[in-house]
Amino acid sequence: MRSRQQIRSMQRAFLALRKVILASLLLALLVLLGLNSRVVFDDVASQRIEFVMIEGELQRVTENDVKAAVFNFINRSMVAVDLEQVKAALEGNAWIKNASLRRKWPNTLIVDVTEEVPIARWGDSELLNQDGNIFSPPVLDSRLNLAKLSGPSGSERRVMEQYQVFNQLLYPKNIRIVSLDLNTRGAWTLSLLNEVTLSVGSINPVQRVRRFARIYDSFFAAQIPGIERFDLRYEDGIAVSYKTPATSDALVSM
Repeated sequence: MRSRQQIRSMQRAFLALRKVILASLLLALLVLLGLNSRVVFDDVASQRIEFVMIEGELQRVTENDVKAAVFNFINRSMVAVDLEQVKAALEGNAWIKNASLRRKWPNTLIVDVTEEVPIARWGDSELLNQDGNIFSPPVLDSRLNLAKLSGPSGSERRVMEQYQVFNQLLYPKNIRIVSLDLNTRGAWTLSLLNEVTLSVGSINPVQRVRRFARIYDSFFAAQIPGIERFDLRYEDGIAVSYKTPATSDALVSM
C-alpha cells in the first residue's frame, strides 16, 4: 500500500498539472480573442464612406453643394475620417450657418445643415443674418427683396437691431423700409418704398419714429404720393418737403 506521504505527493503533482493545463487553455483563449479582435478591428477600420445622407431643410443650399463639399472625404475610412474637417468644408459655403455630422454604420455619413437666414442686405454685396452677422454669398440673388442697411465698420449689429425696431413701428402702418443708414455722426436716415426719405437724426431716434407712426394715418397717409421727405429732428413737430415745387414745405406741429 502507498504511504500517506506518497498520496500527498501525487495530489500535489496533479494540482500542478491542472494549473499548467488551465494556464495553457487561458493563454490559447487570449490569443484566439486577440486574433478575432484584430480581425474585427481591421474590418471596421477598412469600412469606407459610400453614401451621404442630408438632413435639414434646404432652401439656398443644394444637395450638390453639400456633396461637393464632402466629395474629398468619400471612400475614406469611417473610423479615420476627421469630422471636423468635413464640417469646416461644409461651413465654407456662405449659406451654411452650421453643419453637424455623424456616422451611420456601416457606410453612411449623415449631414445636418442649418442655413443662414438673410434679414437684410449690408452694402452692395453682403447680407446680414438675424444676429447682425455678415455673410457673403459669391452671388446675391436678385430676387431677395431685402432692405439695404449701411453704417460704419463694426456697427452691423447695432444697425440690424435698430432696423428691427423701426420696422416694428412702421410695418403696421403699411410703411416699408427700403434702406437704413447710420452715418459717422450717429444720425439715422430711412428711405421708404414710395421714395420718401425720413431724416431721423441721432437724438431719441425710436421716440421720433414712434411719433411719426402715431400721426401718420391722420396727417400724411393721403398725401404720401406727393411727399419727398420728412424731417423728424424737430422737438415739437415734423417738417414735410413736397415733390412739387409749387407746393410749400410745411411744419406739422405736435
